[in-house]
Amino acid sequence: MKQKKNEMYWVMAFVLAGSIHAFAKPYAVGPYLGQTPPGSTAQVFAPGLICDTRPHQLEAWVSFSADGNTFCFNRGGYVFITENTDQGWTRPKRIKSIPFKTSSCCLSPDANSIYFNYSYDPSKRYSRHRCMRTSRGWSLPQELQEPSINSGSGGTFSLAANNNFYFVSWPFGPHKKGGIFCAPFVDNTWSQAINLSVFVQAKGVGEPGIAPDESFMIVNTKDLPGGYGHQDLYLTLRRPDGTWPEARNLGPRINSAYLEYGARISPDKKYLFFTRANGWGYNSNDDTGDIYWVELKEYLPETYR
Repeated sequence: MKQKKNEMYWVMAFVLAGSIHAFAKPYAVGPYLGQTPPGSTAQVFAPGLICDTRPHQLEAWVSFSADGNTFCFNRGGYVFITENTDQGWTRPKRIKSIPFKTSSCCLSPDANSIYFNYSYDPSKRYSRHRCMRTSRGWSLPQELQEPSINSGSGGTFSLAANNNFYFVSWPFGPHKKGGIFCAPFVDNTWSQAINLSVFVQAKGVGEPGIAPDESFMIVNTKDLPGGYGHQDLYLTLRRPDGTWPEARNLGPRINSAYLEYGARISPDKKYLFFTRANGWGYNSNDDTGDIYWVELKEYLPETYR
């Protein structure tokens, strides 16, 4: 009799455990972590899930994979990732093979690489690194060897759907004039970077967020007449001949009196993601920032949507 009671106990425990698992609420379900799409005014993205809206917390530099099922972002200087499964989105996990704080991060379109900036010596400039997905998880960081994209400038960057590398470089090293550059991805490497001559009249232009099809780009720059804060986001549309005209301010429904930076475009080109913050995250006692998103439809001509 005692043996039968024990057997019944374990059967019930197994059934109960299965029921708890079956009815357990997933972290998030649906495209874009199940969030209600924003309109033409920027809104905090996934508050309580991705964004910690309390003071002195900062999230930035988001990127989705091309299929929209992997999401990467920077939280407090560390790189986190979440993936969409049959049961919903996984709880964001820190990439522990990146044991140090980074500047910027970007997921490759196929979700098999994470790129970021880091300096082993704070007295030197940042350089670009990569971790690769393996059967055992993410590899240890390796510094990129291609001089076309790793000049030591440390400027932030984004990737187009074809892996073309868009980045800002300050005026030193191989890119002596500085500005926004594109390094085409050819034969599994990045070829010589091309200066796009975007917004050359502005000081401090940076952080190009390229559209997946390279049809438009959003950059941040600071202290320009007609701006809304210390640093705003600007839009430039690629012309048919490949040139980039003067960028225009995206206006007060996106820009504010705070810092706007880290622009990234969703893989379907519907949304702009960026960070709004009161600082750069270097002072944990003062700096606070959250990821925002906004629908781009009203900001783009129909042929660019």
